[in-house]
Amino acid sequence: MKSFATLALVVIFLIAAGAVVAQTTDPQTAAPVNPLVMKVNGDPIYAAEISLMMQNIQGYLASQGQQVTQEQVFQVASQRIVEQKLLAQEAKRFGLKPDETRVAEMMQLTEQQAGGRATLETMMLEAGTNISALEEIFREMELGRVFIEQQIRPTITVTDEEVAAFYNENPQYFATGEQVSARHILFTLDENADPDTDAAAKAKAEAAHQRAVAGEDFAELAKELSEGPSGPNGGDLGFFEKQQMAPAFSDAAFALEPGEISPVIKTQFGYHVIKVEDRRGAGTISLEEADERIRQNLVNQKAGETTAALIQTLSEKANLEFYDENGNRVEENETPTASGQ
Repeated sequence: MKSFATLALVVIFLIAAGAVVAQTTDPQTAAPVNPLVMKVNGDPIYAAEISLMMQNIQGYLASQGQQVTQEQVFQVASQRIVEQKLLAQEAKRFGLKPDETRVAEMMQLTEQQAGGRATLETMMLEAGTNISALEEIFREMELGRVFIEQQIRPTITVTDEEVAAFYNENPQYFATGEQVSARHILFTLDENADPDTDAAAKAKAEAAHQRAVAGEDFAELAKELSEGPSGPNGGDLGFFEKQQMAPAFSDAAFALEPGEISPVIKTQFGYHVIKVEDRRGAGTISLEEADERIRQNLVNQKAGETTAALIQTLSEKANLEFYDENGNRVEENETPTASGQ
């Protein structure tokens, strides 16, 4: 198999060439908007698939404040797509199936982020693909996740000695500041809500506050009224440090003593009523308290290492085929060229 560095360079050239041809030649003679770029063990990869992966990577890197070149994004995107194909193929070999509920959730979230299904369909058509193709990409991603969950993670073991060693070697992870344990009732509100909607949400919060201070069980009120994800659990947020919450929320919570209820507080999430259940000073989380978190982190680390090793093995055995902008296979010793060059 070609190295990923070589693979990336070929992919970069093919996509760039295809884009130039599509934009500068007569539509009747232009290359497809979404040309076949390569095949991995016979499974096709199209330009739009790599483009979508690039957008995801660019979005993540931007959120982390990282600056990278377009070529670097191409390289990472092409490598991830190939790895995704290889894992999905391995999942199929084991007879595994994707969780269609999760696929549907990914589609729904993507539609929401795009501004609706119609907008997403337009975006896909402009990229030379369609909603069904996007759904297949998500289904392939889900296959890889199922493979890791069912075939890799069950083989991972973490000993008590490994947990203790991690705890002793990384004390900085287990030091805590002052914490409070609280419940809240949330009435959600969009940051751009109009005044009437804002007033209605605030009125509901004020009514909930009155019921809480009158002595009704706060957890039951949260189950009945809260629109936040913690509502079904009685609004329980557990212990948290001040910096973990929105400033207005934290200021209100840390000003309370156990058993006290805050006035109505507004954050970017909406209107809250808060009840503090307990407080504890700064200190160190015990090994017993940290055990499950450490164990889960070590499982994730080992699963990632095992997955990476498997992908390396699959990559070395994989058959890659490369194609030019006209859909013709590019042989190992050929240098692809754009039409008209």
